[in-house]
Amino acid sequence: MKQDSPELRELVSYLAQTLQAEQSQAGSGRQVGNLPAPQASAIQSEPPGQVTSSASTGNWQWQEWSIVPVTGGMNNRLFRATAPAADVAIKFTMRDARDRAGREWAALKFLAEHAPDLAPHPLLLDRDSYAHQVIVQSWLAGDVSASLPANDPAWHALCQHLLKIHSLPASPDHPAIRSVVLCVTSPADALQAIRSQHSRLSPEEWAPGVNDLVSQTHSAPWPHWRQPPLRFCRGDPNIRNFIRRPNAWASVDWEYSGWGDPAFEIADFLVHAAHIEWPRQQTRRLVDFYSASSSDPTIKQRIAVYETLMLVWWTLRLGRILPEARSGRDKRLVTFSQSWLEERRSLQMHYQQLAEAALFSRSALP
Repeated sequence: MKQDSPELRELVSYLAQTLQAEQSQAGSGRQVGNLPAPQASAIQSEPPGQVTSSASTGNWQWQEWSIVPVTGGMNNRLFRATAPAADVAIKFTMRDARDRAGREWAALKFLAEHAPDLAPHPLLLDRDSYAHQVIVQSWLAGDVSASLPANDPAWHALCQHLLKIHSLPASPDHPAIRSVVLCVTSPADALQAIRSQHSRLSPEEWAPGVNDLVSQTHSAPWPHWRQPPLRFCRGDPNIRNFIRRPNAWASVDWEYSGWGDPAFEIADFLVHAAHIEWPRQQTRRLVDFYSASSSDPTIKQRIAVYETLMLVWWTLRLGRILPEARSGRDKRLVTFSQSWLEERRSLQMHYQQLAEAALFSRSALP
């Protein structure tokens, strides 16, 4: 489909109006039309006479478009829309300092020029016309799974995909590409990121032991290294953002992307909340494959240091969720169930234990 076509504009406007109607009804607790009751990323609005829907699936028809809400994200509202001549993803994003839609648009334009097989193709960006920023891109076919790669060939495919992304060096020809949202190229950067997370709550709001963990992290000796070369990075290596294909993997969800240190991206994958329960001997396969293919002499050292520091960062990031949700400070586009919040609390405790053990192991090194 052509970029920024009238058909896409009409579709986006319709979905924006539908979301606005949903949000205006949310406070009343009423269900709009015959679409499902509110769920994370499940739309529930219906202009009279234009939409048919299935209350069991949440899918519906509008003009020539078949629309399906895509669940799983916490910061955005995502829909797949299919017509006889088009198959697209429409993402409405939060408005914040990250410029999520603009950052993803810049990444997709850059990738379309240099590595078009790695990501969807950008079709439309609108930051100003609606309550939320919106980006439309081609729908990327393939398998998405929350499970770990099944075998060495799958780990190798993931590694090759990341290596191809990281082979794209920083260039002044693409000024719209900024640093990754969490840009860490040294232990000092990671410690600053930890301070930023810790400052989000008062000392009294943190769970027992967290303040001591942060103090120990800042007082620990960390190595120094030369500034690593910046490469293009995804910025959010959640396994559910990777599209598994027979020949080569691809990626979606580039709203955290930019220039960064590939070693940090690998470490971030190892300790990501979506993967933290995976067997360690399995996730280390990515480090083995990646370091074997890299000419970077300090890649393994940087990965190991970032891994420990990111365990602390995740402890804090998860520790913020419950207090912020209770106080209304969390402004994401989906609501949290109480069970989900309690699961985050349990996960935070798990990270805290892992971080404490990792810091202890580093202190025991000669």
